[in-house]
Amino acid sequence: MPACVHETALVGPRVGLGRDVEIGPFCRFEGDVKVGDGCRFATGVVVGSAPMDRDYAGEETGVVIGRRNVFHEYTTVHRSTGKGTATVIGDDNYIMAYVHIAHNCRVGDGCTITNGAQLAGHVEIGDRANIGGLVGIHQHCRVGGLAMVGAHSYVNRDIPPFVLAQGFPCRVRGLNETGLRRAGLPARAIAELRRAFRMIYRAGLNLTQALDRIEQELVSGIEPGAGQEQLETLLSFIGASKRGIELRHSVVEDQEQEEG
Repeated sequence: MPACVHETALVGPRVGLGRDVEIGPFCRFEGDVKVGDGCRFATGVVVGSAPMDRDYAGEETGVVIGRRNVFHEYTTVHRSTGKGTATVIGDDNYIMAYVHIAHNCRVGDGCTITNGAQLAGHVEIGDRANIGGLVGIHQHCRVGGLAMVGAHSYVNRDIPPFVLAQGFPCRVRGLNETGLRRAGLPARAIAELRRAFRMIYRAGLNLTQALDRIEQELVSGIEPGAGQEQLETLLSFIGASKRGIELRHSVVEDQEQEEG
């Protein structure tokens, strides 16, 4: 079915809406915005407003939103800075009330972003990550796929894939084992990620030493399908970091997990 737009919503002439899109009361869509099929926008969602960036000079930029995303009340998604660029949101994301997604952000597929979370400019969120309520993420930071950031956290470094992180400032608390199991990862893959996590956070190694050990002891000898893809994703994410990886961690909670 075609898009269903509430009579009080404002949709600009350059906005493209896919099929079966629902736009609720008092929403506003402006600028170059593309929305995929099956998205839902609750009351007061604003998409495509000018970026809150002193460097923005009115150049043509936009917002690209994939399919089957849900945006709850009063979420804001700003268009990007830099001619020809876009703020990009993938497919199947669940974005709760009062979330702000700033200019040039990139959100993957299947993410959950909880009430009041604030993503500054150029933030990247990996596939199936979970961002807790009232989390603040500093500009240019990345959160890896299948990571979970707990409520009320302040993120100012890259959070690796597959981990639990929480705190102000953020600390890595452990491996996101519940999330990994729910995602269907086999037990062998989770075990290999657990070994890699311990090399980075518990073995007393610097990051270069830890990555070398993961490459030599885990990746090189692993059977296909038993965690190799996830380990390579972890190494690639860390290797591409510009802000720096979050290496602060909670020793007390790590010990409690081991004892449990």
